[in-house]
Amino acid sequence: MSRTFLHLFKDIFKTMGNELSPKAAGLILCSITTGHCAYALGTKREKEINIVSKYKFTRNGFTEFMIIDSEGNHYNINNSFWYWKWDSIEDWSSIEANKKINTKYYGFRVPILGIFPNIVSSNYTKNEKNIIIDNSLQQDLSDGKFS
Repeated sequence: MSRTFLHLFKDIFKTMGNELSPKAAGLILCSITTGHCAYALGTKREKEINIVSKYKFTRNGFTEFMIIDSEGNHYNINNSFWYWKWDSIEDWSSIEANKKINTKYYGFRVPILGIFPNIVSSNYTKNEKNIIIDNSLQQDLSDGKFS
């Protein structure tokens, strides 16, 4: 779950204080988790984007890794439990400006809540690895190692 939803859950408990029973707390947690899962899986999209720049900023003590496309859209590159993605920092650090990438992302831009679409998959790093593998294979074939 994103940190925004975790902070929302924490704020609900602060507001309700000791009046909240364990059963009600479990129901609220289950509702928020189910809602976030539906949001993450229900808003999934694929799009080819041209990266203009990337930046990072700190919000609530956490660093957000962002990119901007040629249409002025901002995307957050973060880990996702629902898509089983845990290498977002590596993806963000390998992305360069003025490159086109195919992405899978979920979510909407909601400025008042500070929510951005979240990129969970891109072909950028995979393509770079494939190029390296293909070049080494061509070199091996030209050396006659596979004949």
